[in-house]
Parts: sequence; C-alpha cells; structure tokens
Amino acid sequence: MSKSNEERIKGWRSRREDGNYTVGSGVADWRLDPAALFEARATPAVLFKPLIARLQGEPHDSVAARRAVYEAVQAELEAEIARSAVDENLAGFSRRRLRIIVRLLEQDIRAGVAVFEPGYMPAKLVAEDERLAVAHARRVERRKQDEAREARRHASRNDIALEIEVEQDEAGDLAILRDRLRVLHEGRPPDMAGKVRPAGRTLMAMFIYQLREMQGESRIALVWALVGPVVLLTLISSLYILMGTHYIMGMDVQTFALLGATTWIMFRQIAFRSSTAYVSARGLLNFQGVTPLMCALVQSLIYVSVYLVVFAVLIGAGHALGLITLPVSWAGFMLFVVLMGCCGAAMGLLFGTIATFWRFFLRLAPIIERFLQIFASVFFVSEQFPEQLRPWVLWSPFAHGMQLLRSAYFPAYQSHDASLGYFLTSLVFLMVVALMAETLARPRVQPM
Repeated sequence: MSKSNEERIKGWRSRREDGNYTVGSGVADWRLDPAALFEARATPAVLFKPLIARLQGEPHDSVAARRAVYEAVQAELEAEIARSAVDENLAGFSRRRLRIIVRLLEQDIRAGVAVFEPGYMPAKLVAEDERLAVAHARRVERRKQDEAREARRHASRNDIALEIEVEQDEAGDLAILRDRLRVLHEGRPPDMAGKVRPAGRTLMAMFIYQLREMQGESRIALVWALVGPVVLLTLISSLYILMGTHYIMGMDVQTFALLGATTWIMFRQIAFRSSTAYVSARGLLNFQGVTPLMCALVQSLIYVSVYLVVFAVLIGAGHALGLITLPVSWAGFMLFVVLMGCCGAAMGLLFGTIATFWRFFLRLAPIIERFLQIFASVFFVSEQFPEQLRPWVLWSPFAHGMQLLRSAYFPAYQSHDASLGYFLTSLVFLMVVALMAETLARPRVQPM
C-alpha cells in the first residue's frame, strides 16, 4: 500500500529535524571531476564522493529514490565519457567501477550502516577496485599485444618497415645502439654499402649457428643419430634371422636393414626438425636475410650431413666386424641418400606451412609419417610381394627411392619395379607444392 501525503510530510519533517537530510545539501560536491575521473591512478573516491554527496542531498529513503540518484550519476558519467572522448577500455572500466560502488553502497544502506558519516567507505571497495584495476590492466596489455601483432603482420605482408614506439627510458640506449651500428657500417668496404648480404653467406652463418646450438644443447640427439639406426636395424635383422632368412634377393639381411632403418630415420628427423624450425624459429627472423624457409633448409642440411657421417661410421664399423658389405657405387648410394633427404625436407616444409594455418597439425605428423613408413620399402621391397599387391606399395615415391638406393648399393639387386622417372617427377612435384604452400604461409610467420 502506498504512503499517504500526510505520512510523506511527517517523514520529511522528521528527517529535517534529525539534521541528516537537507534538500540540495552538498551541491558543490555532486559534480564529477573530469580531470581526476579518467586518470591512470585515480582512486574509487573520484566516483564514490560525488555519489555519496548527491545521495545525501536528494531523497534517499526508498530504493526507488536511491535508484534515481544512481541513474543520474550514471548519466553524468556517460556525458563526461562522451565529452572527453575517452578510450572504450577506460570508459568500460569507469562504468564497472561505478556499478561496484553502487552495489556495495546499497548493501550497506540496507544493512543499516551509517553511510553518511565522515570518512565512510564500503569495507570491500578497495579490494574490489584493485581486482577490477588488475583485470583492466590485463585487457589493456592484451589489446596492445594484439595491435603490435597486427602491425607486424601488416608490415610483413606489405614489405614495409615496422616502426615501434620506444619507451622513454630506452630511447638513450637506442641512440647508443644506432651510433655503434653507424660506426660498423662506415667500416665496411665501399662496394658493400647498401648491398644485401648474399643468401649463401647467411645460410652458412645459420648452419654454423645451428651446429653450435646442437653441440651445446642436443648432444643426446647426436648420439641417438647413431644409436637409433642400430636399434632399428637390429630389430629388422632379428626378424629375418629368426625366420631363417640371411639373404633377401641377393642382399644380406644386416646391410638391407641398415639401409632401410638409417635412411628412414634420416627422412623422419629432417621432416620433423625442419617443420618445427619453420614455425618456431621466429626470433631469428629479425636478422637480415633470414627467412622461415632458410630456417627449415638449414635443419635439413644439418641432418643430411649428420646422417651421411652416420652411414660412413656404421658401414665402416660394420664392415670391419664382418657384418656389413660395402656398396658397389659410393657415388650412386650417396646420391640417393641425399635425394631421400630432399624428400624429407619437402615433407617437412609442407608440414610446417600447414602448421601455420592449423597449429595442432604437427601433433598428427608422426601418425602420417608412420603411415608413409609402411609403404616406403623400409622393411620389405616390392619384389617380395605377390604381383597383385605390388601396386599398393609402388604408389609411394619413397618406396621407389628406397629400392633405387638399394639397387645402387648391392651388385646382386636391381629393382624391376622402381622407376627413376616416377621418383624424380614426384620429388619435383612435392618440392613445388611445398614452395607454393610456403609462399602462402610466409606472411603468417612473424618475427618475435
């Protein structure tokens, strides 16, 4: 039931006699201060004090009356936001701060707290405001990161210089760095001024750098380059020996297993290392002449070199022990090892470019590699299968490459199923596809 006019008048007179309410009291304190309202370190008092002054100076004996005061302050805040052209993030922070103040203040009023006493402030306001400020700072930082990332992407796609705003305390260091760079450039030969560093020199520098990285951090990987093929060739050889087979179409089992195991482990390492380098070596892209493609090629070159040494060590040690036969043609054998390494490099580049569009793709790469291994003549050659099953193996160009490699190694084995033309055509096609994919993916790989 609504109050009668007499009851309202009596209530107004009683409040006036108590001295807790005066119409229009504190009008000077009602107004929001635009100068302090949107400062970076402004406290919640810039909103709380005008709100409490206005609430005391207007009717506040009911929820509806207080709501009218809250809405008036909200409208004034919106007017100040529009007048000062405040950033939307800061405007949203001010709106959320006002809502928190209103919520806590209303809770205390309903709980009977003396909210108009001097020095009053809601107990949880400071903690709530700090939490809000931390969330606001996090949003601002995330927005800056997004803007910086978009600026780098725009500069990379349009091949323009990226200008970064330097903080004031770093400007002096930057000036010193520029002065020292100027001295270095003045010391270069005159014929090199303004010229881009040759790609070959950059590639060699990257090669040496990655070798030093491997020496310092990946010694276990280098050891496994020897141990891994030994383990796999032991497994393959054991399978054949347990079956009573010591020769496969004129090839001794140990050498047969060595060629298949070591070549495929090389292929796998090159594919995985180069694909990972394409998407992860972004810190190196800040150097002149370094590209994601070069990072992938350097990894491929390193592991081809490593496994050529591995082949030499395993074949030499195995021959000294009387377990491994020597190749009939070292040149032909090494050529097909390098060509299989090129296949791994092309697959790695393709994997890396796909990962720039779908970052979880590299988790599927081992599954794809295992599937390809089944049809790559690692454990068998196509001539061991019945005629009707051979096409299921020979669709893979890697099977042709592995059988051609064994044909170049063993004098007694000449593959009648493997086609040099099909292998080379597939390799060229795979390289072209990988380079086309790299062209599309290049703008998505940004320097760190």
